[in-house]
Amino acid sequence: MSLKYVILGLLREGSHYGYEIKQSFEQDLEDIWPVSYGQLYPTLRKLSGTGHITMQTVPGKKAIDKNVYSITEKGRREFQDWFEKKLKKSQFSVKDDFTLFLFFIKDLERERLLPVVRKNLDIVTHQQAIFQNRLDSLGGDVPYYNRALIKKMILHLEAERIWLEEIMMDQRTSPYPVHHT
Repeated sequence: MSLKYVILGLLREGSHYGYEIKQSFEQDLEDIWPVSYGQLYPTLRKLSGTGHITMQTVPGKKAIDKNVYSITEKGRREFQDWFEKKLKKSQFSVKDDFTLFLFFIKDLERERLLPVVRKNLDIVTHQQAIFQNRLDSLGGDVPYYNRALIKKMILHLEAERIWLEEIMMDQRTSPYPVHHT
């Protein structure tokens, strides 16, 4: 998924200042798709340059001009095309640094591997608790899809935790060293 489609999707709901778009990321999407200003503003400029969104400068409340971004018809079509393709094609990918790291564990001694796996297990367990607390504290007015996204993250982290525990157990009981030379 591209940041472009997240922005187009957010702008389908209405025009926003860049700061408001960033706030939407932090409030609604932070755990799914974190974004920095260094990623957001270049993407907004690019989308404006390609005609997917418009940018209008308006006077701000504190004498600082602000840019208001709105989706264009071209942007709506682009988002809708992307959305339709995603409905037709199921795609799952596990792209993260630790998974890539495990691809190369054949080059790492067991004594060095287990502390790294343990650290990742601690992080995953902590994150899972944070999401569970967030889910438990949601009020009844929170839309179903917001709850469903948090539940997905909890289940994803649960699977990750089980997987890491299995790696630790396998490495402790395996008669073969991880390191192959």
